[in-house]
Amino acid sequence: MTRRFVIVGQKATASPDFSLVDIAGTSGRLDILLRCLRSALLVSHGLRRDTVVYLVLLGGELAPRVLRVDGRHVRFIRPDERMLAILVQKALTRAPADAPPGEFFELRPGLAVARGGVDVVLADVGASATATYVLEENARDLRDGPLASDDVLVFVGDHHGFDEATRARLDALGAVAIGVGPISVHADDAITIVCNEMDRRKAAATVPS
Repeated sequence: MTRRFVIVGQKATASPDFSLVDIAGTSGRLDILLRCLRSALLVSHGLRRDTVVYLVLLGGELAPRVLRVDGRHVRFIRPDERMLAILVQKALTRAPADAPPGEFFELRPGLAVARGGVDVVLADVGASATATYVLEENARDLRDGPLASDDVLVFVGDHHGFDEATRARLDALGAVAIGVGPISVHADDAITIVCNEMDRRKAAATVPS
């Protein structure tokens, strides 16, 4: 039973040459993806071991690249943004530039990188996801409809949303648009709400009737 979050950064750099002093200004707003990673994976005093996060990096000369963080195996993930940026920077530095496209290269347990974009993620997930969602503003509130809590694939855009190719791919997948309420919130906050709602539904399903 696995939850998978795919965070798409249209300008987020796939190169390690960004400044840790000014992450937002030098990385194509990679900072947004880092906060999304934290919201999807970290809980108080621990990690969600049932969650995998994919950061799809579409900015810079080395793009596209995907960084996969698997909560089942990864260790030493810190909640502060700078430490997450260091983690990503080191991963991008160590990633082999001549690796075959579409193949994940494991850098350490739970942390892997691949050349490619959303299609690489979909190939990695395969048929293991039984429900696919996309977070959208003004979409039907997730509290008002069916929402699976396990074996799900959730796509999240950065402040630019999704490019046309990704949008077409999501439409072809039949991804169900879900929203988190009448007021627009930051992507990382929306992920927190989604996780919380899934947690609640999973807990309710396990309560004896």
